[in-house]
Amino acid sequence: MLFENYLPYAIVKVLFVVTGTLGMMSSTTVFKRTGKQIVPLVFLYLLYVAGSSAAIISLFGYTFFLRIFLLTISTPAIYLFFRLAKTRPSKIIFNSATQILLSFYVSAGITLIVPKIHGSELTDLLLRFAAYCIIILLEYRFLRNPFLRIFSIIKTGWLVLALIPCSLMVLLIALATFPVSYTENPTGVFFICLLGAAIIIIYFSIFQYLFMQYHFQTARQNIELLEVQVGNLKEKLAQDAAIEEQSRIDKHDTRHRFQTVAYLLENGKTPDALDYITQYISQTQAETSVSYCKDVLINATLSSYFGQAKKAGITLETHLSFPDTLPVDSGEFSIVIANALENAIKACCSFPEEQRNIVCRCIYKPKLMLEISNPCGNDVVFSKDGIPLSKEQEHGIGTRSILAFCKKYDAFCSFCAENNRFTLKVVL
Repeated sequence: MLFENYLPYAIVKVLFVVTGTLGMMSSTTVFKRTGKQIVPLVFLYLLYVAGSSAAIISLFGYTFFLRIFLLTISTPAIYLFFRLAKTRPSKIIFNSATQILLSFYVSAGITLIVPKIHGSELTDLLLRFAAYCIIILLEYRFLRNPFLRIFSIIKTGWLVLALIPCSLMVLLIALATFPVSYTENPTGVFFICLLGAAIIIIYFSIFQYLFMQYHFQTARQNIELLEVQVGNLKEKLAQDAAIEEQSRIDKHDTRHRFQTVAYLLENGKTPDALDYITQYISQTQAETSVSYCKDVLINATLSSYFGQAKKAGITLETHLSFPDTLPVDSGEFSIVIANALENAIKACCSFPEEQRNIVCRCIYKPKLMLEISNPCGNDVVFSKDGIPLSKEQEHGIGTRSILAFCKKYDAFCSFCAENNRFTLKVVL
């Protein structure tokens, strides 16, 4: 085996491989801790790797070390990433085991190549360094975003998928180290290469399945969004129809009132006519609802949800200024307002009545901006893209509807939770 009798170099090689593998695992992982917290833990882990590897190699030999490295090195690495990453354990196992499997092939390949080219110890290190740097950069550039999108959309089935790379690793180690090391067994190298071809086919099938699931889940979410939008549009159209019907009733009643006033004036009962008009004006002022916007749909939406908020004991602070002509479809914009206010009302209802408060602002100069804020706790969780994550799997459709609107109209959208206030801002 290459330089196996030189213990210091063997430890350096192990550290190179382990560090490169950690880099590969990190390229497709989102961490919940900062770099200052991660670096000391990784450093301690590498110290453990160096110490344990030196002890095992010096006492039992390099081949025995290869036979048990899944337990002594890989398992602690997976546990470390489980503690540091935001991802669920089953996804961490799948991702980490896959990267370890790939890393083994990279390291084994270099171990076989270096003697063929009559390379030195430095050549071996340089090849490993170059190989791992290229793989990490390629994975970060081309695989990170697809991996994270798939992880965020597909919620179940990862534990079963994680068994595949784990089983393949055990099989690979058995082929590579029994009865002797693969570097001394040409037949073992042949079977390792054959297994590599099978692994490529297996992972091609896995990712085909994952992308099918991804497209299915995305289509399902789009259908849910459309259902919400259609439901909200029906509600707004019903409100519009109710307003129109009320307008016809008011016109009809006004005609009768004018006839009454005319009769009183014709019969010289001017004081009575004036009293009747005064009473009607007072009654009209008391019954007239607040107009927030000239647009019928947006005004109906604001009136409806502000009414719900008042019934729930929520204090409203409004600063509203809408343009006469909106730069977007008013029906779709009213859905954004409805979803935002509905989420804000639900959030407020989890607080005591004295803490329930919603601030709603809208300006249209220099750009149309909608801002809605409400009280929140310290348990608001955001995704890597700054999107609030719902605690309940069936919820969060309103947020996705808002994001779909912003994507369609190329609008800026931000979610923020600071000082116990959650704020949504949409800028067109």
